Amino acid sequence: MNRFVKTVNPSAPDLGSLYLKYGEYYGIRGDIAFAQAVHETNFFRFTGVVKPGQDNFAGIGATGPNNPGASFQTPEEGVIAHLQHLFAYATTNQLPNQYPLVDPRFHLVNRGSAATWTSLNGKWAVPGTTYGQSVLNLYKRMVNFSIQNLDSIQKEIQY
Repeated sequence: MNRFVKTVNPSAPDLGSLYLKYGEYYGIRGDIAFAQAVHETNFFRFTGVVKPGQDNFAGIGATGPNNPGASFQTPEEGVIAHLQHLFAYATTNQLPNQYPLVDPRFHLVNRGSAATWTSLNGKWAVPGTTYGQSVLNLYKRMVNFSIQNLDSIQKEIQY
C-alpha cells in the first residue's frame, strides 16, 4: 500500500500498517480505508483545504477554505479518527472502547447509514454521487499495482 502511494508521492507517510491494524480492530477494511485516505489527500499531497500537519487523512469536518476541518495530535490518532468515522457510518454498534473516541464528528453521523463503500455516496462528500466508486477504483489500482510488482514485494517480505 505504501509503495503504491510512493509511486506518485515519494514523500508520503508510511500509514499502511496503521490502517490495517486499526481497521481490523474496528472491523473496517483497512486497505480500502487507506485507499480512501489516498483519495481524500491526493496521495498525501494535501492539495485541498486540509494541510499535512492536521493529520486528518479523511477530511473530517473540512467544508471549505474557511473550515479546514479537524486536527489530530499524531498520524496514528488521525488514522484512528478516520476509522472511527467509518465505523459510525457502517454500524449502530457501540464503539469498541480500547481507544478513546477522537473523531469529533462521530455523534453527528447518521449511524449505520452506509454499510458499504458505495453507500457513502452523498454522505461523505456532497454531492459525491460516485464517491464510493472512486475510492474502490483507487483500491483496485492499488491491488493491481501489488500484483504487477509481486516479485519485488516478495523479496522484501521477511519470513
